Amino acid sequence: MTFTPVFLGSAAFVFLNFALPIYTHDQGVSATAIGGLFSVFTLTMLLVRPLVGWALDRFGRKRFYATAFLFYTLACLVFAAAETLTDFYLARFLQGIGASLMWVTARTMIADVTGDGSRAETMGRLNAPSVRGGMVGAVYGFTLLGMMPIQQAWTWAFGGYALLAAAGMIVAALRGTETQPVQVSPRERQMALRIGVPLRKLLIIVLLSNFASALIEPVYLIYLQDKFTLGIRELAFAFFPAGIVYATLPRYAGRLTDRLGRTPMIALGVSSAALVSLLLPWLSDILWVAACYTLFAAGWALAGPAEDALVGDLSSDLDRGRVFGIKEAAASAGAALGPLVGGVIYDHWRPELAFVINGLLLLLTAGLVIGWLQREFSERASGPEA
Repeated sequence: MTFTPVFLGSAAFVFLNFALPIYTHDQGVSATAIGGLFSVFTLTMLLVRPLVGWALDRFGRKRFYATAFLFYTLACLVFAAAETLTDFYLARFLQGIGASLMWVTARTMIADVTGDGSRAETMGRLNAPSVRGGMVGAVYGFTLLGMMPIQQAWTWAFGGYALLAAAGMIVAALRGTETQPVQVSPRERQMALRIGVPLRKLLIIVLLSNFASALIEPVYLIYLQDKFTLGIRELAFAFFPAGIVYATLPRYAGRLTDRLGRTPMIALGVSSAALVSLLLPWLSDILWVAACYTLFAAGWALAGPAEDALVGDLSSDLDRGRVFGIKEAAASAGAALGPLVGGVIYDHWRPELAFVINGLLLLLTAGLVIGWLQREFSERASGPEA
């Protein structure tokens, strides 16, 4: 499969994650309502991802991969023209459909064409074009912010992102290949899907870790902006090293995972992110915050490819799309609730509490990985099967 559409379709991601909470906050939107913007995105994925997985197994992969970038194009066009909170919610809904299609399909296609011995590395490679596309798009967006008022820059930025997403759709349609390995009857597929104990445990861990991380997603930039009185561009530059980590480390972490096993890397990455999250709100210098957040990114870069590879290990040619759809739905369930809870904490309690809860829940997640999954997946995690 080609990763070029992922690069093109991801151009808006970094700019959107930085600019959306601050842009809407400057317009008088509460932290709770901003949390809702993140939740509608993840709620959409919660509902759509299992349907995508079912459709992938029934109709193939390629057409859904291309359609993902159509929805990204529509979302960017709505963002560009957005004037009310309802407009932003609509754009996030369309973006959620696009994200559901792109990530479930891409991960399923990777699992189709890779074996256990190289699956984590290839899953890690998928992150690189997405992050690089987002960083290139961020340079474009933040350059516009330096040249014109934020409302005008917002419109021009998302107009450009829409063009790039449309180009990604064309590339996916013309250059993409079908990777579905077998064609069987719907009855055979239904009989193949079995959610056993190992997969159920993994789904609980995925839900918990995504809920914990989503607690701080809509508020950490607002919190840092309020604490350090920095503008959006200064904040973006402070987090630039983390972007480099996300763009480069997952591939090498995946390669290490293929050699050392899935569960140790998940536990190491999640516990590292937990410790950094507990430390972040107590730092008094933005440079220390940037350094610690880079370590936070490194933790997730270690855990992500291992988790995706483990899902691929648990699936078969008959049910791979549905297994990835269920896993992504579990992630969305946690991520949908987290922003709303985080926004309420920020509005009504101490903002630091969200970081503390995030860190404690991630430590619990790491413990469950070791206590639940290490023995369950010891044979799978040891490397390629004989």
